[in-house]
Amino acid sequence: MEVQTVKPVVIIDLPSVVPAPTVAERAADVIRDGIFEGRFHPGAALPESALAKALGVSRNTVREAFRTLMGEHLLTYEPHRGVAVRSLNADDVRDIYRLRRMHEVAAIDLLRDGGAIVDAARLRTAATVGRTAADRDDWSAAGTANLQFHAEIVALHGSPRLDEFFRRLMTEMRLGFLALPDAGAFHAPYVERNGMLCDDLLAGRFAKARTALRAYLDDATTQVVAAVAG
Repeated sequence: MEVQTVKPVVIIDLPSVVPAPTVAERAADVIRDGIFEGRFHPGAALPESALAKALGVSRNTVREAFRTLMGEHLLTYEPHRGVAVRSLNADDVRDIYRLRRMHEVAAIDLLRDGGAIVDAARLRTAATVGRTAADRDDWSAAGTANLQFHAEIVALHGSPRLDEFFRRLMTEMRLGFLALPDAGAFHAPYVERNGMLCDDLLAGRFAKARTALRAYLDDATTQVVAAVAG
């Protein structure tokens, strides 16, 4: 009787399985979103037990989330004081704005050279949300809209990895905004400048938009550095 040899199946072209986020990752997301939206201010203590109870998770899970966020420069730990939301210093702010210039200005260059297509509706909506928030004197929401508007500019690169990096960078940027003594006085002019920048990009005035964006980021750097140096 002839013995048949069973050939192993060659497994190819199967879709990858995206791992579900762990409880600790979801907890980190909640805290990170709280910082991005301005609910957690620089220097604010994050008591482990209270946070675990509020999130409905174990203290070990909260500790794991803390470690993730400390690695992202959003939280800090001090012996005998515990974990707190990090306060930026002047070098942090300069570094964040240096990275913003690299990616935002390059996005406009990509658009100018035909390497990207702007989503007009998304960009206009982001600018409008900021203006609406300013009209009702909700400067926390205006700050969030500002960050989202600039994330839309970076999205012109078409890179999910860059989008994720920039979202983390903008969360850190929020810590700089929260150091400002008068959020309205800071954000109001930038709401208008975002609107003008949106108009220039959608009208194809890329050289003007590029110059305006560089001046915008230079001015903001000076103001936020002064605020954190306080």
